[in-house]
Amino acid sequence: MPDHVVKKGLDIPIAGAASGEPITLDAPATVAYSPIEFKGIVPRLSVREGDAVQRGTPLFHAKANHDMQFLSPVAGTVKEIRRGHRRVITDLVVEVGGDEAVTYPSIDPATADAETIRSALQKRGQWAAFRTRPLDNIPKSDAQPQAIVVSATETGPLMPGADVLLGAGDKEHLQAGLTALSKLAKVYLAVPKGSHPALQGLTGVETHGFSGPHPAGDPSLQVNLLTPPKGTGQVWYCRAWDVVEMGKVLVTGQFSGERVYAAVGAGVAQPRYVRTLMGAPLQHIVGATKGEALRWIRGSVLTGESVGGDRWVSHFARGVHVLPDEVESDLFGWALPMFGTWSFHKTFLKAFTGSGGAVDLRPGIFGGERAMVPIGVYGKVVATPDVLPEFLFKSIVANDLEEAIQLGLLDITAEEAALCTYICPSKIEFDELLKKGLALYEKEAS
Repeated sequence: MPDHVVKKGLDIPIAGAASGEPITLDAPATVAYSPIEFKGIVPRLSVREGDAVQRGTPLFHAKANHDMQFLSPVAGTVKEIRRGHRRVITDLVVEVGGDEAVTYPSIDPATADAETIRSALQKRGQWAAFRTRPLDNIPKSDAQPQAIVVSATETGPLMPGADVLLGAGDKEHLQAGLTALSKLAKVYLAVPKGSHPALQGLTGVETHGFSGPHPAGDPSLQVNLLTPPKGTGQVWYCRAWDVVEMGKVLVTGQFSGERVYAAVGAGVAQPRYVRTLMGAPLQHIVGATKGEALRWIRGSVLTGESVGGDRWVSHFARGVHVLPDEVESDLFGWALPMFGTWSFHKTFLKAFTGSGGAVDLRPGIFGGERAMVPIGVYGKVVATPDVLPEFLFKSIVANDLEEAIQLGLLDITAEEAALCTYICPSKIEFDELLKKGLALYEKEAS
């Protein structure tokens, strides 16, 4: 098995990590989808408010293809359909009640053909697990991938990985899912350093090991290192725990609707892993919190979405991060030893006295935005080869799309851009600049 040791990157020593086995929670009162998070999909409702649904009932589908469906994770009643600007659906809320479930015909991935697998994954709510490189969209229903990268790694700050999200008993369904994907394209499997029972002895895939600081566990980076998109081709990526769900729904015909989430961060009274329903309320997952002024983040602190605490967990996130929103300033802090503070640039004495463990890091900027200083610092956290971050982002600011593409616009990952934001001495939001550049590219390409 080839091993890839990523040397560039950054592991942020943020406090509030979860530990122990996942705790099984009682069912929440409601669950919800947020259709606007499915990039590349225009949703169309399959239900109305007041409709009774079963676990596995389609709630909405893609406008371009009615067979690309999104299923209810629970039996109950459609309680509310929230809309935002221009009547865009922001939340589809289901009130939990009952245990009825839709049962689909069982499919043997070993004997099924590619079109059977493709159709089943779309109709059974699994197509949204795929995203494309370089644009991170959900692939079109008839798209043919150059390859599929399945990532069983996670190095994002405090986010759960294979040791939490995969059990030894998941190997059978993981193998079934991988066999199904191998009918669509060549499959690469990225595994963490060390051994995990569910990841051993899998067939029909090319396995690669990944280790190193974040973003070593980011599937977008793994695509860049394993099988970069060629020409106009697309490479799809997904997570190994999502492939387990694919295997289950194909073999058993049942949409499980269960997920394991991490409740982490300095704002959580007791960080933990929980097993509950997909799309559960954030407060249900987190439990007790510390303080009143809190920032709720669906997903990682680097690339997650900041929302109100009354919302629900997103489809792609496997973690909820809660941070105290109150950031205190220290008078003449630059001149103090600041033993309780950590800095990537080693501007505090703590950098020379040992790591000292996790630190209570909060969303403070400590200064205003200023000119980008090309001191070579961004290249220390960008692991994708042949990308010059300073020049790339300057070309995006100048709306020079052609130069931005040549400098790596379609190669750099969202996690790498977020790390550039985190360490930036000029307080520039590089992840937002990347979104701007990709949006311009999509507009010009359409």
